[in-house]
Amino acid sequence: MAEEARAGAADPEAWRPRWWFLGMFAVLAGIHLSRGWDTTAAIGLPVGFAVTLVLVFVRRLPSWVTGEWAARPTSRRWVRAQRNRLTCLLPFVLLGVAAVVSGVDDHRPQGDEVAAAVFVLVCALGLALFVMLRWLRAVRTLRLLAGPRTALSAEVHSPAPFDDPVAVTGTVTFPDGSPGSFTARECPIGLATAIADTATLHVTSPRPGRVLAGLPDSDEFARVTLTTRRFLSRTELTRRLRVRTVALAAVVAAAAAVEVTAWITLGGAVPWLLPVPLLLAVAGVAVWRSDVARLVRLLAAGSWTAVAAATLDDPADSGPVTGWARFPDGVRARFRIAHCPPGIATELRERRRLWIAGEPHEDDIVAGTPDGDDVALVTFGVRRREYRRLSARTGPAAAAGDR
Repeated sequence: MAEEARAGAADPEAWRPRWWFLGMFAVLAGIHLSRGWDTTAAIGLPVGFAVTLVLVFVRRLPSWVTGEWAARPTSRRWVRAQRNRLTCLLPFVLLGVAAVVSGVDDHRPQGDEVAAAVFVLVCALGLALFVMLRWLRAVRTLRLLAGPRTALSAEVHSPAPFDDPVAVTGTVTFPDGSPGSFTARECPIGLATAIADTATLHVTSPRPGRVLAGLPDSDEFARVTLTTRRFLSRTELTRRLRVRTVALAAVVAAAAAVEVTAWITLGGAVPWLLPVPLLLAVAGVAVWRSDVARLVRLLAAGSWTAVAAATLDDPADSGPVTGWARFPDGVRARFRIAHCPPGIATELRERRRLWIAGEPHEDDIVAGTPDGDDVALVTFGVRRREYRRLSARTGPAAAAGDR
């Protein structure tokens, strides 16, 4: 088990050019050229294009230039240093926001200036909100790490899910005896090894949700998500989607009403500032709804398809299940089910198959049974060599059919 935990840190993916910088350059160039060609465009576009090429194709650039932040160190010392830096930066950010708001209030934008003023306000308030949230997170993290820990019985099942090569997953037993599962993302190797060797997870809170885990006498920690084994069902997904859709519509209507009321009754700078928190509220509810809408969309992908599958774990305990599957076209894929309902576990154990909604493909798919109500999210991972093997096998056959 310790060897599996140590294998949680996978090799980094092969480096690829940063193509998104070309997209950003094209958007900015299009916005500028929409106003016509001038001397600024004649000088700025070639220089900007050269800088963009450097950002796209030069591999070794500082992370603060490219935005490609590596996994952050998970230690009290690093979080304490981050809190100190943000504490020094926060007053200057707030003064800058105050200066922007005061400038907009003193010089009311007119005509074409409105769009630019809104953009500047959104950027300033967004930066202040970002710095404030990071500072609050660092302060809360240090406060939680200074508090007591609760030891939970844990067992490492899988060193990492497919979408996070530095995570450790497994099952836990809560203090009341109920079973659950955990996912420790960006987990240090020493902590992963300790969890596997001692079969114990020391957390700051023994309740389901996002907590911190680490040895009481260690400086390292990991952010852990504790979940109970509540299985999804078609009926429950439909009910959740209906409730969240109504909530989204209500928030949008309330935000529009508040903004219109501010323009009519208050005036001044308030109507220019209100869209930022209102849009953030609408975006938060929209993301909350999209979590369920995505599952419902995957469930409606098509009719049920049977896929041959063999599990590497015992699905009888309803915990995380991993295994191998073979698609109808012959492609072999590895799969993982975070919470396996009893009906799907029976299909895997007795009939060695998975029922999935729609056509099998790489990525997330909903699994279930044609005559059952329980469903589960399955993540399929396919290696590139499988596609090359399929192309090599089907290529000669297709050529022979053409002749």
